[in-house]
Amino acid sequence: MDLMHHIAEKLPTLGAAEQRLAEFVRANPHSVAFVSARTLAAQAGVSPATVVRFFPRLGYASYAEAQQQLQTTLAGQYEAPGQRLTGDGAPRGALSVAQQALEQDMRNLQAMTPLLQSPGFAQLLTWLSTCQGRVAVVGGRYSRGPAQLLANQLAVALPTELVDPEQSASERLQDYGENDLVLCLSVRRYLRSTLEIARWLRTRGVPVVAFTDDALAPIALHCDLPLVLPTQGAALFDSYTAFTALGNALVGELSLSRRTTVTARAQAREQLDAQLGLYPGKPRS
Repeated sequence: MDLMHHIAEKLPTLGAAEQRLAEFVRANPHSVAFVSARTLAAQAGVSPATVVRFFPRLGYASYAEAQQQLQTTLAGQYEAPGQRLTGDGAPRGALSVAQQALEQDMRNLQAMTPLLQSPGFAQLLTWLSTCQGRVAVVGGRYSRGPAQLLANQLAVALPTELVDPEQSASERLQDYGENDLVLCLSVRRYLRSTLEIARWLRTRGVPVVAFTDDALAPIALHCDLPLVLPTQGAALFDSYTAFTALGNALVGELSLSRRTTVTARAQAREQLDAQLGLYPGKPRS
């Protein structure tokens, strides 16, 4: 369990000064990872003694141990796929690698259960179920694939578009407002453009939800609702199986909460597809 999860778990039991320190750490992980305990105390507006007591209460031996874990986590956010090779380089059979990938995907799916039962997921469902405007799914580079799939899934229930943060995103999102909803996907390595779009949209009152792979990801600190999905892969690249499962879960829930709308959209799509002759006709007997 990482530092942010420890804080979330212990937050309700902390005193006022410790809660203030906890909120500062959650909002400023990149600076906390590299400052002394005395500097952290001054920045958070608490006493050095509070810092000394705080981290053992979270389960760490000391502030230094928590810092070391935080530094390792932050360093991993910026690794390129080629830097993730592990082991002694001994050749392995293709079946073995494929089996490892399948088993890791299954673990990722099992890890989705707490998320689907969380208040954050319930909040996302409420926003989607009551959305009176449009939905944009923002994702580029490593995040573009899962973003495209999620946009296609949500389009069954809501007017949804895919927006690449590096391709005229500001022009496409400039008319979005408080009745719309923007879902930003950002997995390592995190795009600066996605982060800047999220910041800009929030200044305009647009609700922003972040789907990411780490509670310490930059986008998680600059959104209205962060949702962290498991993306651990078995080889070079991360796994996006959890994103597919999330989209399926959302569409399933929306097909009930927005049944009339979903049915009407599905019928309209079928009529258009028929007019365009997209699919072959039924074989005649």
